[in-house]
Amino acid sequence: MEQLEDFKNAKLLNAVKTGNSAAFNEIYHLYRKKIYGYAYHFTRGKEEAEELTQDVFVRLWENRSKIDPEKNFDAFLYTLIRNNFLATLRKKAREKAYSSENLKYEQSFNAIEDELNAKETKQIAQEAIESLSPQVKKIYLMSRNDHHTHEEISQLMGISKNTVNNHLKKSLGIMRKYFSTYSPETILSFVLVLFC
Repeated sequence: MEQLEDFKNAKLLNAVKTGNSAAFNEIYHLYRKKIYGYAYHFTRGKEEAEELTQDVFVRLWENRSKIDPEKNFDAFLYTLIRNNFLATLRKKAREKAYSSENLKYEQSFNAIEDELNAKETKQIAQEAIESLSPQVKKIYLMSRNDHHTHEEISQLMGISKNTVNNHLKKSLGIMRKYFSTYSPETILSFVLVLFC
C-alpha cells in the first residue's frame, strides 16, 4: 500500500516538475495540512503559519524543476519551510535594524505629543470642575479624588444616596458638554480622565 502511494506521489511530482497545475493542485491538497504543521512548529502562530504555508507552496511551484521524485519529498518540503522561515527572520531583522532609528524618533515625538495632550486634557478637566456648582463640585471631588462611595458621601454630607447619584450624573454631563465645547478632539481623553 505504501509503495503504491509512493508511486502515485512520484507520478504527481513528475507532473508538477513539468508544470502541470492540476498535479500541483493535488499536491497542495495532499500536503497542505502537513506543511501547515511544520510551519506552526517554527512560528507558533496561526496567522504566521498560514502565511508561511502559502509561501512554501509558491516557492515549491517556482522551484518545481528542482524536485526529485525519487528522493524524500517530505524532507524537501521541510527544507523549503525551514529556509523560508529563516529568510523571513533575516528580512525582519534587516527591517528592524533599518527602522530602529525611525522608531526612536517616532517614540520621542509621540511621548512629547502625549505629554502635551495630557496637560491640555488636565487643564480642560480642571476648568470644567471649577465650572460646577459648589455642592456638585464637592461631591464630584469626594468621589473621584478621595474615592468615597456614594454611601460614604451621603453620610458625610447628610444627603440621600439618590441625591449624591444625581449630582454625580449632573457633574459628568456638565463636564462632557464642557469638553465637547472647548476641545472636541480630546473627548476620548476626557473619558479616560473621568474613569482612570
